[in-house]
Amino acid sequence: MKHNRFVNFLFLVFGVLCLLYYVGMGLAVRFGQSLLWLWPAVGVICIIRYALVRRSIKTGEPLPFSGKTVKAIRIVTVFCVGVFLIGEAVICTGAFQTAPDGLDCIIVLGAKVNGTKPSGALSQRIWAASSYMLRNPDTVCIVSGGMGDGEDISEAECMRRYMTAQGVDGSRIIMEDRATDTHTNLVYSLPLLPAGTDAVGIVTNDFHLFRALAAARKLSDLDFYGISAKSTPYGFVHYAMREFFAVGEGLMKGELKF
Repeated sequence: MKHNRFVNFLFLVFGVLCLLYYVGMGLAVRFGQSLLWLWPAVGVICIIRYALVRRSIKTGEPLPFSGKTVKAIRIVTVFCVGVFLIGEAVICTGAFQTAPDGLDCIIVLGAKVNGTKPSGALSQRIWAASSYMLRNPDTVCIVSGGMGDGEDISEAECMRRYMTAQGVDGSRIIMEDRATDTHTNLVYSLPLLPAGTDAVGIVTNDFHLFRALAAARKLSDLDFYGISAKSTPYGFVHYAMREFFAVGEGLMKGELKF
């Protein structure tokens, strides 16, 4: 079986980039975040593939797999990568959502709180929500999120504090402090909507917005709009990848409606 040296070199480059990205994300955010381990796993696989093919090219010896096995691996890999790229393209459409002014209510989905301070993702959501509220003085806001490990206050309380510090009137903020994930954010928040609400904005990070809107539409027939909190470019890569698996899980549980 003939091997393309340039293609093999690309596997090495991609593998090294995966390892470097893992280290960078770990240092910039934290190493314990969910699915971050996939980056070094993919990186090591690519580097091993490079080493095996390079040895085969150099020595002329065949790979330690039969030709049929190699062909099957290639077919499965191409299929999986294709499905992943299509899924990512759909997920990324959420990053470009825009909401009209004058919505009746917005729901801000919680994210990690470090002690009493918002994480980077939550800070971005707070800023997006506060900006919208200050532009739309008649809009009501529901901040949603309970208190998890490493959090000294609920995510809802953290959002309320920082939004009021940015000039949002606290009387316009409704707190929902039981939710533990996207699904419960919405399950617990929707009953708190003011009477007569028709149009609702969902505030969350750009990589998360597609799934959040799909989850909201599964639970209610109201008109939902996305208010995108922009994430950092380096963070978007990992979080968008992670969303692929979260969307798949949501589909299997029947929690999403496109």
